[in-house]
Amino acid sequence: MGKVFLWIAAVLLVVFTVKTQYLTSTTWTPFKEGCMAGGTATEAQCSCLSDYVHKNFSDKDVERIMQGTITDPAVQRKVEETVRVGARACKAP
Repeated sequence: MGKVFLWIAAVLLVVFTVKTQYLTSTTWTPFKEGCMAGGTATEAQCSCLSDYVHKNFSDKDVERIMQGTITDPAVQRKVEETVRVGARACKAP
């Protein structure tokens, strides 16, 4: 029985390590801070918008969005629509 708990603990440790080291977003906080810098949204609204954008785009895409390096018009329209819909959804309390 002790071996089972030891294996469970080992698996949970590996899952925790992988999640914290490889699956965390590096752009979530900068995106939220950029939203807050706009001065028109609350912290909760910016957190909601950051969650919404990160559900629809990868970290690399969000980084490109923040840098303004997206040149494809179709992707630009998708970004604009996603942010518009997300802002509208996050505006309500």
